[in-house]
Amino acid sequence: MDWQQAAEICRVLSDPHRLHIMRQLVGGEQCASQLLRSLSITQPTLSHHMKVMTESGLLLERKAGKRTYYAINRRTWDEFMLLLDTISNETYWENVPLLPRPMGAPAPRPPEEEAE
Repeated sequence: MDWQQAAEICRVLSDPHRLHIMRQLVGGEQCASQLLRSLSITQPTLSHHMKVMTESGLLLERKAGKRTYYAINRRTWDEFMLLLDTISNETYWENVPLLPRPMGAPAPRPPEEEAE
């Protein structure tokens, strides 16, 4: 995954309803009507969100009769998470000593003294 694709996924996930949908789908595949029950939006609005998420590659879609089932596209999600992980690697945290470090992140190194 490149940075442009990751930025697009960040844009897609910037909507609170879409984050809620992702949270619901962590438990496995669900049909649109199941997702709709847990959201306070209309069916056309859900359809729009699902289209945006599917087109971004975040979700997989499967039709069975009149129902449409959605699931997280694990390949896209795992690649996205791996890319985010590169942002929060130890080199990053070494250079940001003023922010609280996540548990397990290395302590910052003291600044190197300049040669005179």
